[in-house]
Amino acid sequence: MKKLSFCLMALAMAASTMFTSCGDDDDDDNNNNNALEKINSLSASVKDGSFSTSAAGFYQSAGSENTGTSALGKIFSSANNTYTTIAGTEKGKQLAISINGTTTGTYQLSVASDETVNNALIDLLSGKSAKEIVAESVKTDAMIIYRSTGEAEGDATYYFATDASVTVNFDLVLYSTGTFTATMRNKAGDTFKITDGNFKVFGKPIMGNKN
Repeated sequence: MKKLSFCLMALAMAASTMFTSCGDDDDDDNNNNNALEKINSLSASVKDGSFSTSAAGFYQSAGSENTGTSALGKIFSSANNTYTTIAGTEKGKQLAISINGTTTGTYQLSVASDETVNNALIDLLSGKSAKEIVAESVKTDAMIIYRSTGEAEGDATYYFATDASVTVNFDLVLYSTGTFTATMRNKAGDTFKITDGNFKVFGKPIMGNKN
């Protein structure tokens, strides 16, 4: 996936060079760099005030320790066993948005109203053993993780969504966009809300199996 993202970035840079009018080379370079930063962006209002990075991108559509989403394969239940993760890191904090699919649309998570299902989800994302009730009962299409870089499920600064809405557009030519909001909590029960979430990154989701 990183190779795919690199190729798409190289293609976009080549295209921008081809269609840029002649002028000062330094100005052209600055304009191209600014355009890339705007596209590879992920930002939101979070617990610490704000999160913003110009180094966001797609990750392999499978559980990943690199994005703190290794438990998602036990939650998502799509027929083709695929999901998409977009993530970025800023100042030691990481934000990861995962959806249960690879197509344009709105993906939602809402389990807080069902105490049994909610507790099972909390147990799983707090680092406890996976329960059969998660695989059988949790029907969710989105998950958002906010953590200190390297923190695992159950750690104090690992927050996960109990309610979320993610709207994505994968129909553009070279890049993808999206917006998201969420209610977050950690194992201890501390909560906060993510608002004004948005991303714009090079590339498209890929098909892959959850492992």
